[in-house]
Amino acid sequence: MSSATSSFPSTKQANNYERLCRLLVDVGWQVLRETFDRVRPPGSLHSVLADPQIHARFKSLQKKRVLNTQQWRKLYPVIKSSVSSRDFDSTLLVILLRNICGLVPPATGWSNCPLVRDTTPAADIARIQFYRNTVYSHASNASVDDAAFSSYWKEIKDTLVRLGGACYRDAIDDFENEIMDPEFEGHYQELLKQWVENDNSIEDKLEEDDSSKKQRNQDDLLKYSEDYKRSTQIDGWLILFLCKRLLFQKISVLLGYLLYVTCVMVNIAV
Repeated sequence: MSSATSSFPSTKQANNYERLCRLLVDVGWQVLRETFDRVRPPGSLHSVLADPQIHARFKSLQKKRVLNTQQWRKLYPVIKSSVSSRDFDSTLLVILLRNICGLVPPATGWSNCPLVRDTTPAADIARIQFYRNTVYSHASNASVDDAAFSSYWKEIKDTLVRLGGACYRDAIDDFENEIMDPEFEGHYQELLKQWVENDNSIEDKLEEDDSSKKQRNQDDLLKYSEDYKRSTQIDGWLILFLCKRLLFQKISVLLGYLLYVTCVMVNIAV
């Protein structure tokens, strides 16, 4: 009897998992959205998305199926000025943050846990995704023991507060002890599952796209370096030519002066 009972998670462990799901899905989304809004203010977002280069960039991502039809319509609604980050899911927000917000990828990449000393916004965005996957690894049992819960909660809280601001500290502390509404039981678990599945379906394509951009940047840098070297060589040849010409002119003037002096001396002697 006891062995059958132990195969099911305790209510406390199940609540731990549900709270972590809610923290990531609810507060995580809000922090990602505010981070995006700080870089791309809502009032000018439609103008930014209308930029030909950015539009072409997202069109390419749509063709690669990184962006689905629903996300595309949220980026480019019929009424262009109605576009709003409030309508973006977490997956779309991360795509936008990675593509049009000037973020430099963490040294460990977007798909891995960043180095402890790396506390840049890009690193914290990667951390949110890392801890989301870590929490989701408990989905089969939908439970997290108290020790793991405390560790996960602290790491996620520190990341969200650093990225979103100190104003989130008290709200997260309230979430930790708030009684969960039975009506929402399993709701945040399902949302976390959808987020993970959406990201998993596009991550390889995004990584491939990032690698392509990096290669293009390296190629552009190499081309610039070669052009600069060629230009420097041409400039060197030009300077050498001008120096030789100037030297020749000075020698010619000097020889002319000496010839003039010689003629004068000859005339005086005569």
